[in-house]
Amino acid sequence: MTFRQRWSAPLAALVLTGVVFTAASLAVLHARPAVAAKTSGPSALPPITEANGSPLAVSTLRGKVVLVNFWASWCGPCRKELPSLDRLAAAHPNLVVVAASVDADRRDAVSAFAGRYPHLRLAFSDFTTVRRYGALGMPYTVLLARNGREAARVPRALTWDGPEGAAILRRTR
Repeated sequence: MTFRQRWSAPLAALVLTGVVFTAASLAVLHARPAVAAKTSGPSALPPITEANGSPLAVSTLRGKVVLVNFWASWCGPCRKELPSLDRLAAAHPNLVVVAASVDADRRDAVSAFAGRYPHLRLAFSDFTTVRRYGALGMPYTVLLARNGREAARVPRALTWDGPEGAAILRRTR
């Protein structure tokens, strides 16, 4: 029996297994729901620093719906999502939208933000900390209800001022 005859079937089975595993993994990633929610207790967000350097205390925002969007200037979907967040914030004055950049250099975020999004609150966080919080990538959004409890987590970009964003916001009622 030649080398080719002996190893072609096992090698083909191994390649086929890899293809099936990869396809299944991609299907799971693309089929993930837009919203996951943690419903127990007040949210403990990763540390967030406001643009003025002071820590953001979510407890001071109790009584308001708060949307915290973790983003980065190097993330294309994040930058595409920011205008819809700004329009959402403009249309809902009682909604606080915090755009927390995870850029290593804050100047990159400030430059990307620079006067483009007047209704968003620029803040900063740390990518490693946000990943430990549950983000697999950027953007990653957390929605807090008026009582401070987490209403939803959105692990991907979406159009916030569209029907899907409206459906997620309704979870805060």
